[in-house]
Parts: sequence; C-alpha cells; structure tokens
Amino acid sequence: MIIRLLKMLFFISFGALFLMSCVTHPNSVNYGPSTTMTLAGKAQVNNFKYLPAEAPPAGKSVMKPNQIRNTAMGQIIIDKNVSQFFRDALFTELKFSGVTVANSANQIEGEIEDFLVDDLGYSIDWTLRVKYRVSKAGQKTPSYEQTKTIQRKTEKFGNFFGAINETMKLNIEELFKDASFRNAIK
Repeated sequence: MIIRLLKMLFFISFGALFLMSCVTHPNSVNYGPSTTMTLAGKAQVNNFKYLPAEAPPAGKSVMKPNQIRNTAMGQIIIDKNVSQFFRDALFTELKFSGVTVANSANQIEGEIEDFLVDDLGYSIDWTLRVKYRVSKAGQKTPSYEQTKTIQRKTEKFGNFFGAINETMKLNIEELFKDASFRNAIK
C-alpha cells in the first residue's frame, strides 16, 4: 500500500514538472515521416487552418496558434503553429509515400477542427479531427472533401511527442486509405 502511494506521488510530481515545462517554454517538435503506405499522384499542399485558434466552438476558449488543447492543468505549447506543423507533416507523408509534391492543379488544404489531449486520469486520450479538401486550380467546387477523425489512447508517461506525431500520422493515413482522395490527386 505504501509503495503504491509512493509510486503515485512520484508520477504526480513528474506530471506536474512536465506540465510546468509545457507552460513556460514552447516545446520543440519535429515530424519524421513514418507511413508505410504508397500512393501515386501529384498535389500541392496549401495552408491548413487551426480552428481552435481562429473560431473555437461555442463554450470553448480560444487557443494560441501554437497550443494544443488539453484538459489538465498547464498548456501544451509547441514551437510552431499547429496549422503549419500539421501542413508540413502532411507534405512530408505525401512525399514519403510517393506522391509528387510540387506545383500542381491538385490543391490540398483544410481545417484542423480539433486537436485534443485529454490527459486527466491514468491514460491520455487523443482526438484529432481534420477536414481535408482537394480542389483543382481554378475550380470552386472541391473534387474531394472529407473529415477524418482519429481517437486513440496512450500511456500517461510515455513518449509524449512521439504520440503527437503518431496521432497526426494515423489521421493522415485515414486520408490515404480513402479511394476518393487517391482518385482526386491522380
């Protein structure tokens, strides 16, 4: 019983130190491609909007452009805007999967509707919801528009930044699995 209590106090102390570091300084993040999927096509990746920083849902507070929404004390602040970090991750995964990423008539853009880290409790629940849009240059109606949502659970004291990358990769892979998306970038 005492050992269990000591372990719990250790984890709470460690978590408090981690959260304090999240609040005081932006954490450096890097994205490395890791998909094993292959695609064909050509696309240009344009800007993504991070809606929690621009137009949060009713009852939610406005996030900073470089803040990932979380439920526990403290703030998760990264050294890049979430929209740019995600855009760069999509660009990298497309290129890594075999898509020619250059000037193209196929324009990919979208909105990050929610990026939530529910870190209350003994595990972390991740939610990433992104609306993707592919438009042909000069056309007003998108050739593809879908929202992809990833929800997953990780350990409380695991590799936090690896979990951010994995969550983004899994969301992007949901896009890659969609035959309508693959047809839109051919």
